[in-house]
Amino acid sequence: MSRERDTPAALVVMAQLREGREQALLDELAALPSGEESPFRRVASTHFCRWLLIPALLGADGEAAEPGRAYLLLTADFDGPLADWVAAMTREMGPHLDRIFEHCDGYRGSGELGALTDFIAERRVSVGFSILSSRATVARVRSSLELRRALREFAIDSQGMTPDALRRAWSERFGA
Repeated sequence: MSRERDTPAALVVMAQLREGREQALLDELAALPSGEESPFRRVASTHFCRWLLIPALLGADGEAAEPGRAYLLLTADFDGPLADWVAAMTREMGPHLDRIFEHCDGYRGSGELGALTDFIAERRVSVGFSILSSRATVARVRSSLELRRALREFAIDSQGMTPDALRRAWSERFGA
């Protein structure tokens, strides 16, 4: 886990579900908005995040194998220390967290930041590896994407300009 604000970190959490809560959890996960409306999009330091239900394992006889319970898997890549990311998640998506984690043993709600941080830290699983396309922060990635968009627009808009007009347009658009 990263302790630096400008370094991406990886997290894997496995939280045991309360008995019989699998379908309720699946319903909550299915109801989460996705894409532009995803609650994780509001947490500006999140590179990637995924929830997954791991059903109870069955033995060869079709009966539940130990531990015989389902788990919620949370995987995430984010910028900075875990405590900062959890605080941002709580601030930006507390009700969503509650509706999902309430199906897990030991969850006490997002109202007390320390308790939520402890809940996540206690259920954290060591990350073997994490694949990020760069070591850049989310803010730097977004800034680079915005610059790429602006350059693409400029290239399209400036086609056919004279060299003097092109220099003026560049200076007006990018200030250089």
